[in-house]
Amino acid sequence: MEKWPDTLIAVVGKGRNCPPAVYQLAREVGAIVARQPGCLLVTGGLGGAMEAAARGAKEHGGRVLGLLPGVSNRTTQPHAEVDLRLDTGLTANGRNIVLASVAHAMIAVPGSHGALQEMIVAVDAGRTVWAVGEHTTRLPGVNYLASTAELSAHLDAFTTAAPPDPG
Repeated sequence: MEKWPDTLIAVVGKGRNCPPAVYQLAREVGAIVARQPGCLLVTGGLGGAMEAAARGAKEHGGRVLGLLPGVSNRTTQPHAEVDLRLDTGLTANGRNIVLASVAHAMIAVPGSHGALQEMIVAVDAGRTVWAVGEHTTRLPGVNYLASTAELSAHLDAFTTAAPPDPG
């Protein structure tokens, strides 16, 4: 039986009306996560940056978990780029809290209020949070990185150390 990855890396960002540049950045971030041994990409399971990160991961042999809000709380359709889809039955805000709480670390591409909420919850839970791209809001406790190459180096250092227990 194939072993599933041990380190959960959440990628968050713009869902609806995701600009093409952010979509491409999220796709590249997903590929970075996939290339890191032992990592499982976790997204909110919907469109925009979530779909892009999942697509980038799948294109590079990565595994993807999609944590969906309940059916009546979805702003876009679930994407197909997942290995496992979990309908939380929660509101989008509730799903965001679950996603930020279960991940060992989080990578944020530019987003809106939902991504900011996820980043805040992750920081409050003591998770490592990296942000790449042009973020108009800067949150304390978030590591703002200049490039995806810098992100790759940070993720490599994080995963070679023992990841913190998310629980």
